[in-house]
Amino acid sequence: MEKSESIHAVKGKSEKIVFAVFFVLFAFYAISLLYPMVWMFLSSLKGRLEYEKGNPFSMPEKWLFSNYIKCFQTLKVGDTGYFGMIWNSVWINGLSIAEGVFVSAAVCYVVAKIRFPGRKIVYSVIIIQMILPISGSMAPALLLSKTLGIYDTPFQVIISALAVGGSKFLILQAFFKGIPWEYAEAAYIDGASHWQVFIKIMFPQALAPMMTFAITDLIAGWNDYMVALIWMPSFPTLATGLYKYESAMIRLSSYPIYFCGVLISAIPVLVVFACFQDTFMSSLSMGGLKG
Repeated sequence: MEKSESIHAVKGKSEKIVFAVFFVLFAFYAISLLYPMVWMFLSSLKGRLEYEKGNPFSMPEKWLFSNYIKCFQTLKVGDTGYFGMIWNSVWINGLSIAEGVFVSAAVCYVVAKIRFPGRKIVYSVIIIQMILPISGSMAPALLLSKTLGIYDTPFQVIISALAVGGSKFLILQAFFKGIPWEYAEAAYIDGASHWQVFIKIMFPQALAPMMTFAITDLIAGWNDYMVALIWMPSFPTLATGLYKYESAMIRLSSYPIYFCGVLISAIPVLVVFACFQDTFMSSLSMGGLKG
């Protein structure tokens, strides 16, 4: 009896030690994530001279919330102001993500569930494009877009979003393979077409992983400045505007104003993630259960 009690006491102490170690590690990890955001927020409230000549880790002498108003007035690319860049980011990314996720789901459903000639070729081509470096395809893609007359237009980016990404294809295709085919067979008996089966049966069941891809694509597209910079320079997005402003900071720009722009640009993504975090987490747990 005494021996079993001592064993339980040892286990209790070891569990507390392990818990304490994980708690300390998690605390350091949380601080490493939050500290840059807090530092950037405090720096955004300083004056330009205070930030450049003072202690960068000190509290602001004057809390200049007016910097956020100056941010909207200062950050611009050509004739496109801050709100214009936000609008470009919203509608171009929104349309690209919506069509990209839908087309990816349709292609993955067809490859996973329908037998057709050339099915293995389609599968191989999508996998091969994962191996090819992006830099190798940029020159022919640029030449093609100029030939078609869509260079320096949002249609270049929107059309490119129709391409099915390799990792997205693998995950969605595996997801559709795991859906029982009995539902579709019952629909076919009732006279449903392939399109109706996909829209009414398969598509709703794949909403969770598709929402996950939509959120990750939104984060990637919202923060990507190279796409707009290369493919549509006349339609700058918010990320492109921040990049150009940062490039000019050595000469005429202000770091506090830049930090204001960065913090404001993060708000839409945080709001979207907060609204759909339950869907995002349920999709991840579903993927783990299926695996």
